[in-house]
Amino acid sequence: MQLTPSDRRTFLGRAAQFAGAASGALTLPFAVSSASEVESWLAGEGVAKLDDPRPDDVVARDETYWSRVRALYDLQANVINLDHGWTNPTPRSAMEELVKSARALEALPAEQLLQQWETVSTTRLRAALASTMAVPPSEIALVRNATEALDTVLLGFPLKPGDEIVCSSHDYYAMLDALDQRRLRDGVVLKMVRPPVPAASMAMLESLYAEAIGERTRLVLLTHPSNLTGQYLPVRRIADRAHAVGAQVVVDGAQSLGLLDDPVRSLGCDYYGASAHKWLGTPVGLGVLWMRPEHVTKVWPLLPPMKDEKGMARFEWIGTAPEYVNLAAVPALALHSSLGAARKAKRLGYLASHLRVRLRRTVPEARFYAMAESGMTCGLTAIEFAGVAPEVLQKRLREQHGILIQGMGQIRSDPALRGVRVSPNVYTPVSDVDRFVSAVAEEIPRLRAGSVKR
Repeated sequence: MQLTPSDRRTFLGRAAQFAGAASGALTLPFAVSSASEVESWLAGEGVAKLDDPRPDDVVARDETYWSRVRALYDLQANVINLDHGWTNPTPRSAMEELVKSARALEALPAEQLLQQWETVSTTRLRAALASTMAVPPSEIALVRNATEALDTVLLGFPLKPGDEIVCSSHDYYAMLDALDQRRLRDGVVLKMVRPPVPAASMAMLESLYAEAIGERTRLVLLTHPSNLTGQYLPVRRIADRAHAVGAQVVVDGAQSLGLLDDPVRSLGCDYYGASAHKWLGTPVGLGVLWMRPEHVTKVWPLLPPMKDEKGMARFEWIGTAPEYVNLAAVPALALHSSLGAARKAKRLGYLASHLRVRLRRTVPEARFYAMAESGMTCGLTAIEFAGVAPEVLQKRLREQHGILIQGMGQIRSDPALRGVRVSPNVYTPVSDVDRFVSAVAEEIPRLRAGSVKR
């Protein structure tokens, strides 16, 4: 649902609540004492202009609206960036805050490190991020990325030899590496689900996981959606099956945080990790870990916490870190809140649908790694072109057409995947998607004929 001005004030007011205990003054946009001051700052940045009463599916097709969103970013003009599934650019307001806060910290780090943490990171930022996730601030830990968040659980969850972990060949490689280390170190058993490409239905995927989950299953890793195929999973239904045998569920939400109104509780999981620098659009270097409160004491932190640390703070200690990244995340989260997860998801769905239609018409043999049905995928479109190496196509598009995509060859967990991943942002114009399709149609015959040097 699109946030109204009243909704935004509620969100910002909630964030301001957690600033009451903070002391000291910073010359930051978000070093304020009331939501009205934040509203004033947002209006000056043009965010207030993004309020629109029309239904999300109507706004999703309005190129003028999204061009206003695009104007809030400083983007590299000579590149068509269709690789936002890795990292999103951060808005101008966040970049300006990043530079200003970095200068403040480096001018007097002995004071600014703690001051920035207390006045913004653990108060305003924590509240804003928790609000985005629809969970209490006390249930999240601020970490550096999804890998750190998820490895905390995968490596710290109590297991003994013979215990089983269910995972998938389409999980993120860093998570599979962590599980393999757990196998070698602790003698646990990995049961690998190998989904078909594309999966015919959510019911089929649920059945595959149900077959893998058994009496010895202790942990189930679910990626939502897969960064390799863009395929969503029926996480809630799989989680119910895991809980029925006493197993717990950890969700890799790196590719869906920012596209769901209720990204955590709706999944029915026990643990959740994600990066904020994807669809939330914060600067690189912020991630989040959530877990049910009853599980907090059973998981070993990646790094030993300070003595007597309680709750989710046990998972935040990494020593001295660039605190200014957290400060710069706050205006990025404000922009996300102004747009709303549902509206962003509708826009990405529209762009993905447009891509599929144009590509099927222009390159009919293109093979998509996920079905187009509603709820099966959003944001990421993985495509295979028979007889064309993905890394070669990626390089050709970048060098000859200024188009950036992700090549996905040589996948260790599933070598059969030989596609490219196209992930526009919400502000990507339809014309950029069309230029990608035209470039592919031009280059595919050349690459198949061998007339292009590799």
